[in-house]
Amino acid sequence: KSSTAGDATMRWLTKKDSDRASYATRNNINDVEAMSMTSDEFISEGINNAELAQASMDLDQSQMLLERSIWCFEQTDIIELAAKARIHYSSVLFRLEIQVPYDEKSSNDLAVIEMRAAQLMESLTKEGLFFEVLNIFSSVTAFLSEYAKEELQKRFIRKIRLAGREE
Repeated sequence: KSSTAGDATMRWLTKKDSDRASYATRNNINDVEAMSMTSDEFISEGINNAELAQASMDLDQSQMLLERSIWCFEQTDIIELAAKARIHYSSVLFRLEIQVPYDEKSSNDLAVIEMRAAQLMESLTKEGLFFEVLNIFSSVTAFLSEYAKEELQKRFIRKIRLAGREE
């Protein structure tokens, strides 16, 4: 059973100030797996899974790794990393969805694919996930009109590839 003094101590230990991190993190004592790792270990494991997902050519494997990455990030207080992993996960799911042969798509489907691709590319760019922008572009190239393909290539994709070579 908790006490007033114990609750006050926990609030003080887990409080973050603008100039420092908290002294302690809360653990769910009913979740044995979560208790076995610290917040830093969850972040490290989440980053490792996200990197493996990025390197994987198998989209199903990437999906599984990103699910694990999201779970790890959700165990910490750093929501930015979880958000970044969720956007990456959405992109992988989208690429899995559009693997149906091109001739089975109606013109309405093509417009929806183009719009979803544009929205995902914008979100991925905001998160700095340029490698996944290139993956989306490669996946949707067959669904884009010649004009859209050329404009994206000329105004956006080329710049991402050039920036990648400079790094």
